[in-house]
Amino acid sequence: MRLLIVTQKVDRHDPILGFFHRWIEEFAKHCERVIVIGQNVGDYDLPKNVTVLSLGKEKGAWKVAQVLRYRWLLLRYRKEYDAIFVHMTPIWAVLAFKDALILRKNLYLWYEARGDRWPLKLALRIVKKVFSASPAGIPVQTPKSVITGHGIDTEIFSPGGLRDPHKIIAVGRVTASKQLHVIIGTLARLPKEFRLSVYGHAITAADHTLIRTLEKEDAMRAVAGRVEIGSVTHEEIVHRMRAAALFLHASKTSLDKALLEAMACGCLVVSCSEAARGTLPPECLSTAEGMADRAKTLLGLPEPEQEALRRQLREIVVRNHSLARLVERLVREMQA
Repeated sequence: MRLLIVTQKVDRHDPILGFFHRWIEEFAKHCERVIVIGQNVGDYDLPKNVTVLSLGKEKGAWKVAQVLRYRWLLLRYRKEYDAIFVHMTPIWAVLAFKDALILRKNLYLWYEARGDRWPLKLALRIVKKVFSASPAGIPVQTPKSVITGHGIDTEIFSPGGLRDPHKIIAVGRVTASKQLHVIIGTLARLPKEFRLSVYGHAITAADHTLIRTLEKEDAMRAVAGRVEIGSVTHEEIVHRMRAAALFLHASKTSLDKALLEAMACGCLVVSCSEAARGTLPPECLSTAEGMADRAKTLLGLPEPEQEALRRQLREIVVRNHSLARLVERLVREMQA
């Protein structure tokens, strides 16, 4: 199979989208040829059968210029791919539809989010299949939906090193849907020796406003000196997960990849997210109000019981969400 992949960013160091570099590597193992069109392209190191093309966002290209270049690339490389796989951004599937129809190329979409704006609804009418990690990841019901599980590199995201028994982390974009006020409020109800690191960064103006708002809230003042918010690279995050005692998760979005990465690293987790209820064992689930009590319970378990739970969490990811398993399934589904 020769595959054209369309994605937002190709950059192995990006703190949010750096993981997709490994997806491309894995696709290269299962495909004769892989062409990747990235809206934004940074640093990468990929196999010889992979060609990476940029739409120029990293150079400041206007949206109209990006769209025109996208259409040109679809035609320029038309004899070198058999199908088009769009990752997370339905608008690129919509924009490819006319050319894909003329060229007789099947369109596929990966979507794992809560947003259901018009680009998704339109894309679902024109793609052959839409892949999601979980049922919560596709907010619009469609017979084209294929639930595959996430793609976590369980060789990289694995246990190792010493854990700080008082280190708590949260990972993901700093945005309203992640409910950081719940996580910070949880820390405020834990003993003062516990510290929280939020690894993520603000993207939009609303995200930056959120940080300023959080800084003024009483809960943040109550944990002054015990919370840090900052961004780290995709390569660095695995070390932070290995060193943490607990991962807190309160996202209103779909099944977060970061939650599964923490589990794969053997980190204890507590989540109040509805999307996590089909994945986590009951002892790791809570309400927003009960998160602190659940955290105290897990952190207070005897070490042998903690270790048993850590192994159980990792096994869930290895069994249901490994990268190799996911890509093999995606390629098989696109060839069917």
